[in-house]
Amino acid sequence: MITANYTGKETEFIKKELLRAYLEPLFTLLGQQEPRISYIDCFSGPLPKGSSSDLSDTSIGISMDIIEKCHNDLQEKFRKNVRFRALFIRSDQKAFDKLEGFLETDAWSGIDAHCLKGNFCDLQDEILSWCGDRDFCFFLIDPASWKDAAIPALQPLLERPSSEFMITFSFDSILRAYAQSGPEEHGEAFLGTARDISRLPQEQKENLLFEQYCQDLKASASTTEGKAPRCAHVRVLYPTKQRTIYDVVYLTWSPVGIVAFMEAFEQFEGEQKKAIAQAGQTKKIKRSRQLEMFSAEKSVADAPRVDPGIIKEYWLSKLSEVPKQFGVEEFADMIEETGWFVDDFQKAFMELEREGRVRNLASTGMRTENAVRYWTNGNRGELLAMI
Repeated sequence: MITANYTGKETEFIKKELLRAYLEPLFTLLGQQEPRISYIDCFSGPLPKGSSSDLSDTSIGISMDIIEKCHNDLQEKFRKNVRFRALFIRSDQKAFDKLEGFLETDAWSGIDAHCLKGNFCDLQDEILSWCGDRDFCFFLIDPASWKDAAIPALQPLLERPSSEFMITFSFDSILRAYAQSGPEEHGEAFLGTARDISRLPQEQKENLLFEQYCQDLKASASTTEGKAPRCAHVRVLYPTKQRTIYDVVYLTWSPVGIVAFMEAFEQFEGEQKKAIAQAGQTKKIKRSRQLEMFSAEKSVADAPRVDPGIIKEYWLSKLSEVPKQFGVEEFADMIEETGWFVDDFQKAFMELEREGRVRNLASTGMRTENAVRYWTNGNRGELLAMI
């Protein structure tokens, strides 16, 4: 990731980097189990301005390249011939013509690519018809307006089994709408239920809406093969304003999906913190006209994301002297409960081990990384206990 590309191109940058960080590990993992995988970009773009038809560095070209790589890797490494399909949706005519031309002229190995013209909400019946009943489907929903990410608008897709959703939008626009028209109108439009947040501080408003959105999203989604839906959410900040530009919500029925999503976003978060630190240092240098002694990256490395003491206490609340298995399922539960990254849990457990307060029964000594190998034993993980 190149943090210099962040400022001024935030929305485009974020969408592309999230795809790079997450799609490849997700599809490589799924391809070992699923014979057919479909990718649906419900708001394709942004596209280059002018007459340029080269979309290779857009989210469209990047996603197609990633899918092609996954298809080829699955054939070579696992001898799996997975059928990949991709569907891109665009409403304006000029952009659609450019998109259609790109998909027709460029050929990707093992991918059946299509595009539809029109409004995403109006096309949902057609989208579901294209998806069919058998394929695993990954929906990328990156709308220009929060109204297209509202739960009532997504209801037909949420009821489809064997699907996962990455939804990106900004709560800033929702909070402004709440301020203008009150909770009843916009609460019901966005969540499906009214919620009065007018008396809360700004940060609490965002936290409450975020949590409520995830709860209502799960409540609106169907149960798949006896599994309840899971939801994780993260924030992307403006590097110079310390304010949310994007909120990213991930809905899945798989504990592996939640863990993989947070691992991928953890990589993105590290680069985001560097970009924010660099932007702050640049602003400070311009104001003082003096160079800084230490680089911005040094300050990032020294600053923990969450108070380690809080995470350690959380671990202790989960453990007892009776050994308990901690695998993918348990880590997914902890991520949903807290919003913390996998590395946050790993580092806190290592500290507790050094303090002699916990132990990993599967380890002969204290590990320097991955204190808990939750993916071992068929994702059942390892036995942990409090001392």
